[in-house]
Amino acid sequence: MNQLHPRASDWPVTDRRCPGQESDLSPAMEDIAMLDKQTKPASRRLGPLICLHVARAAAIVLSATGIALCGGGAFAAEIKDPPRWTKGSDFSSLKDWSLKGEQLVPHGGNPLYYPVTPGHKHALERPDGKYRKETVVLNGTEDFDIAGIGKFKTSVVQEEEYFDGVLTQRKLNWLALDKATNNVYSFGEVNWKIKEDGKPSFVGTWRAGEADGDGVAEPGLLMPGTFMVGERYIFAGGRSAAYGGAENMETGLQVTVPAGTFKDCARVREQGLINLQDVNDKIWCPEVGVVSDTSDGKLVVSNALTSSNAASNVSSIGKPRDKPSKQKPAAAKVSAADAKKIALQRMPGKVTDVTIEKKRGKNVYVVEIKTGGGEVDVIVDTQTGEIVGTE
Repeated sequence: MNQLHPRASDWPVTDRRCPGQESDLSPAMEDIAMLDKQTKPASRRLGPLICLHVARAAAIVLSATGIALCGGGAFAAEIKDPPRWTKGSDFSSLKDWSLKGEQLVPHGGNPLYYPVTPGHKHALERPDGKYRKETVVLNGTEDFDIAGIGKFKTSVVQEEEYFDGVLTQRKLNWLALDKATNNVYSFGEVNWKIKEDGKPSFVGTWRAGEADGDGVAEPGLLMPGTFMVGERYIFAGGRSAAYGGAENMETGLQVTVPAGTFKDCARVREQGLINLQDVNDKIWCPEVGVVSDTSDGKLVVSNALTSSNAASNVSSIGKPRDKPSKQKPAAAKVSAADAKKIALQRMPGKVTDVTIEKKRGKNVYVVEIKTGGGEVDVIVDTQTGEIVGTE
C-alpha cells in the first residue's frame, strides 16, 4: 500500500476563512443554509433527482484543485472553474467500451478504486465535522440483463449521508468490474431521503438499460483500470436525471488527510452535463480509493488501511443493511425538467424543490412552487406526465 506515516488526526477546529474574508451570514444562519442544501435534492453530481447538492467543499492539499490558501492553511471552496467540456460527445461512452456480460463481475479490485468486496467500509467527513458520508459494500448482488451487453451481476454499495449526526440520505449504487481491464462501471442507483420521523422517502432512480425520460440510460465508467491523464469518459449515463463526464487530470500526487498520508495518487474532475456549473474534484489513491472529495470531504476511516493505522477501525460505521429495501421503483419516463414545466403551466410561480414520492399507489413528482399566495405542491405522474392533484 502506498501510504506514508499513517495517522488518524483530524482537522483543528478553527475558522478557515482568510483574514478579511467574512461571511455575510451569522453562524446560526450559515448552519441553517447548509442544512437546507443538505435536505433538498439538487444537481451536484447526478442531477436534480438523484443526489443532494453539497455546496461547502472540503479542502485538499493541492491548490490546483480549487483551494484558497491563506496563512499556511487552507479552507474549503467550491470549484469555480468554467466547464472544460460541455457535451456528452466530449467523453467516451458505452459505444466505445465493448462491454460484455460474461466479462463483468460484481466484486474485485481496481488499482485506484476502493475494494469492491463485501464488508468494505469507509467514511468521508468535511472539515467542519457536520457532514459525513459512510460507504459500505453489501453482501448482496443485483441482476442485470441489458440489450447488447447480456446478463451479469453487480455489487450493491450503500451510501448514507449524515448531517450533525442525523441520517438524511440513503443510496444504493450498482457497480461491476470488467475482469479483463479492471475498469469499474456504474449501472445506476436508487435513492431515498430520510424524513424527520426517520422514515425513508423515495427520491429517484436511474438504471442502465431502462427508459429514463430521455431515451435509455447507459452505464458510466467510474475508474479505468489503467489511468491515463487526459482520458475523458461518461461516469453516469442517465441523461434526464444522472448525467456527467469525468476527466483524468493528473497523477503522482502525495496527499495528507485525517486517515493518513498517501502517495502515487491521481486527480479526477467530474463535470455535470445537466448542470454545467456542477464541477467536482476527487483524489484517488492506490488500494484505498477516494481520499479527498471537494464535495464530500476527506477520508477519516477505512478498513482498506493497514491494521496498524488507527483509522482502519470502522466501528463508527453503522451495521450494513444487506436487505435495505424490497422497493424497486420503475424509472421515471418523464424527466424532472419536464415535470417542472408541466407543474408551472398549472401553477405559475417559482419551483423550490422537486422530489419523487409514493402517493395514491403510484410514483409521482412532487413539485413545490412558491406563488404569491404561498407554497403549493403540484403532483405529476412520473410515467405519463399527468397532473394528478395539488396540495
